Amino acid sequence: MPRVNSYAPAWLCRPSPGASLFASSSVKSPAQDLQNGHKVPAADGPTRTFAKRGNEVFAVVDNEIRWANLARLKDQWLQSRQKKGTTKEDARDGAQASYRILTVPVYGQIKQILPSPNGAFLAVVTEHTVHISVLPDSSHLSSPDTAPIRLKTYQLGPTTHVIPEAPVISALWHPLGLHSNIGGCIVTIAADSAVRVWELDRNNHWSFDQPTLAIDLKKLVDGTSSDQDFTPSGFGKNKGFSADIYDMEVASACFAGSGSEREDAWAPMTLWVAMKPGDLYALCPLLPSKWQAPSATIPSLSAAIIPKLAAFEKGSADVEEELTASRQQYEWLQEIDGQESLDPHSGSGAIEGADVFTRPAAPSAIPRLQGPFRFDTGDELDDLELCDLLVIAARLNADDLMKGEEEELAVDAIDQDKLSATVICLSSGHGRVHICLELDGVEGQWLPKARKNAFRTPLSEPGDLVLVESLDTVKNNGDSTTWPTFTKDIHSRYSFFVTTAANVVFFSLSSWVQRLEAELQAEDTAGSGFRLQVLCDGNVIQRERILQVSNTDVTAHTEPLSASLIFYDFDLGYLLLTYHPSSPYAAVMDAPEDSFSVAVDQRLYESKALAPGSPVLLPRRVPYQVPAVLYAQSPLDSFVEKYVPHRQRHTLKEQVRLSPATLDLVATAHRVLSAHTNALERAASDLFRRCERLQGEMRDQLKQLSDAAERIKGVTSEIDEDGHRKEGARNGEALDKRLQAARDKQGELVQRYDALRKKVLNSGGRPLSEKEKAWVGEVTTLSESLGGPDAKDRKQDQQLAERLETVKHLVVELMAETKSIAAKAPAAAEPGSPSSPGGAQPKVPQRLQRAKIADAMRMVERESAVIDAITSRLERLNTTI
Repeated sequence: MPRVNSYAPAWLCRPSPGASLFASSSVKSPAQDLQNGHKVPAADGPTRTFAKRGNEVFAVVDNEIRWANLARLKDQWLQSRQKKGTTKEDARDGAQASYRILTVPVYGQIKQILPSPNGAFLAVVTEHTVHISVLPDSSHLSSPDTAPIRLKTYQLGPTTHVIPEAPVISALWHPLGLHSNIGGCIVTIAADSAVRVWELDRNNHWSFDQPTLAIDLKKLVDGTSSDQDFTPSGFGKNKGFSADIYDMEVASACFAGSGSEREDAWAPMTLWVAMKPGDLYALCPLLPSKWQAPSATIPSLSAAIIPKLAAFEKGSADVEEELTASRQQYEWLQEIDGQESLDPHSGSGAIEGADVFTRPAAPSAIPRLQGPFRFDTGDELDDLELCDLLVIAARLNADDLMKGEEEELAVDAIDQDKLSATVICLSSGHGRVHICLELDGVEGQWLPKARKNAFRTPLSEPGDLVLVESLDTVKNNGDSTTWPTFTKDIHSRYSFFVTTAANVVFFSLSSWVQRLEAELQAEDTAGSGFRLQVLCDGNVIQRERILQVSNTDVTAHTEPLSASLIFYDFDLGYLLLTYHPSSPYAAVMDAPEDSFSVAVDQRLYESKALAPGSPVLLPRRVPYQVPAVLYAQSPLDSFVEKYVPHRQRHTLKEQVRLSPATLDLVATAHRVLSAHTNALERAASDLFRRCERLQGEMRDQLKQLSDAAERIKGVTSEIDEDGHRKEGARNGEALDKRLQAARDKQGELVQRYDALRKKVLNSGGRPLSEKEKAWVGEVTTLSESLGGPDAKDRKQDQQLAERLETVKHLVVELMAETKSIAAKAPAAAEPGSPSSPGGAQPKVPQRLQRAKIADAMRMVERESAVIDAITSRLERLNTTI
């Protein structure tokens, strides 16, 4: 779990230049919002008006796109702190230079902004239109000029995405599309279940007018043949009645993968679509006409499709449907294998080392709609009111990929913690998050051809999802006043952030995924059902609230928090950033590698039952930010222009007369002024309460400091023989003694550790060889023949002593005989001369004689060693007896 070190940094708060990035420049006073009530209006779609490109951010404020470099903002703040005597004019110039305005010809309210994977384009999505803007380079945006930049913008589908009945819900850059400075691939999903694939090319304006692939999911869900027309109905066409018009209202969509080589090969080409009632559908494979395949995609698909097809062909007739689907996959893969990789310069892909292919024409360019996928929540209401969707792809099966290969695929330690199942996260409008598992996996499927004697594919059948856990992110679930959005974490693919209207909550499944994957991959399946039940019934998700907007800020703003952004950089650290209009919210957190080094567990200090004298840490909270009403323009400045008719303005310069018009004017002024003063009173009372709380906390801290000082004095004081502390004796001798005792104890522990470490190291080694095992057996046999140390039979001891005396006698006789033989033997003659004068004895070479003598001496020495060992053994036996 990430540990929050601090909240909004100083370089994002007033009066730093970074605060102006999110400051509203509208003349509208926040007090005017109070006239319409304090309730936050229900959102009609995801709000993703905050995007990033490296350390650069794009924020939508007052329906204008602002650009800023966070690292540059921090540097400006550091430089402003170093300068002394900064004038107001310099501060105003710094505020204007902190961001650049990007002008885009958009006339509706901006709902989403999405930079392309390579950062060359920016998709601007309103409720009914989509615009593609060309982003300038970072160096051009960082120029000293502060004038607004008008971006080159293309409208996507000027005759398609203008239908009022079909607002745009999601726009996604395809993870396998060819993204370059010339074009890219984007997928749009409308509320009427229309999915369109656009392959953009700046040199071909027709690519922005018509999609290369358009699919109506309401038609596809009932489709029986790939020859049918699944094109969405255009503007002015009679769509007719469909029973799925309400059940298939799109809430959100996302791709299952990002094109990584360590995830399932089908994942980046699988589009998941979530409907508001709660159903999920999958389109696989959804590819543009030219797509890029990572280096491990084609081999992993071959390793999965070919063995499965061979197994189904040898199976019974009951698997005819699975055999048909496998043949379709094999036909699709065979067409890819027959292609040659296109010129990579035709589209500079974002994936390194990827090959560029053309989308196969067979079986069909439009895949079959798989689903609906559902899960049982246990509630009586079937309508879940889904809002956002996040899919975490399953890991790549490296064992199947490298089966039969001599070299093994190097798998990182991080990849070993990935799950072999797909994790699906859903959020509802009431702030509840559902975590589900899809265990079967989604693979490519197509509809059959419409001709006789052709194989057919079964219709789409519902699939079951395993609901792991459901958690709430807000306390009040009565009103649907928010649209929770997901934000992926940088450090772990199984961790994410959920942003609601008033808070940001962190969720983590990392520890549970590791335990679940270890159980799924275990070879011993005995008791696995019980262990899996324990895993699913226990704590699955770790949840922690990172940010919480105060009630004052909630009532002051009518718009919810924008989707959060996560940064992890040397300059910024581990930073979570989001914003309300005119108010940024951020949290600086510990990275996972840093959080393990923290020795103090914060949960110990959050407990109510604390030991007496233990320090009480104050709860962490967001630092105080000046409410927007305190620096907003007064409503009386523009009162005349907004509320006084032009025909009555001349009366303001005359003497006041009692009339109905004057009464209306005074009542209107009172209403506007009371709303403004009410907001000022709320801001002032909140500041007063904070100051009172700060005084109380300071008193508590001073009391803790005094208690700690008394304990320190007690430790450093000298104690007499009666156990009483001597007053005024503070020479520190007692503290020195305790310190020396601790050092001695530490030295003793280090010595014991070194001794144990040496013993453990010496106890290891290579296994015994066959000769060593035979020698050990011989020693054991000899020990048994001599008797153990616990032998109590004295007769046996006497027999051993007699045998020892006999051996000694034989040794003495043999040595005397050997010496006599050596003395009788003639001296060694010269080489080539006879060994004896008579020549009757045989001639023995001198080398052989020396060898025989050496053998005899070694035998004698061996016998002597054995005798010495037996003698020492008998002496030990006698001592024990």
